[in-house]
Amino acid sequence: MTSTLSRESDLLRRHPMWLAAVLVALFVPIHIILPVDQSIIVASVTLALIGGAYIGFAARADSANVFWMELAVAMLFGLTAVLGITVHWAFLPAGLALHAVWDLLHHNREFGAAVPNWYIPMCAVFDGLAALFLVLLYGAELFGA
Repeated sequence: MTSTLSRESDLLRRHPMWLAAVLVALFVPIHIILPVDQSIIVASVTLALIGGAYIGFAARADSANVFWMELAVAMLFGLTAVLGITVHWAFLPAGLALHAVWDLLHHNREFGAAVPNWYIPMCAVFDGLAALFLVLLYGAELFGA
């Protein structure tokens, strides 16, 4: 008999876009409800957390070089998140879009930490959709469109 956790894991492996869709469905209304300044803070925290996800994958690697590279890149995403609050909101969707590229660079497992195959498309799709949404939301809110 297959356990519930095993079935859920199997679902993620076969249909990672469902998780991306659920995450986007949670992300969008939060940002619509919040005032723009608070939404920017939530988006910044989201980017910083997403950027740090690969640290966990790298901690499982047998390579110190992979760990330090993933940590350095995570710190760059953290810096981008801070710049999104302190300099301009455009750093946030740019950081998310760059994180989608970072996800795709891990696809062939020849670069960076080993990542579950389902995670890469799920995260890349979420990052891309979240980035697009933030551009549309903040652009409309801040420029009166």
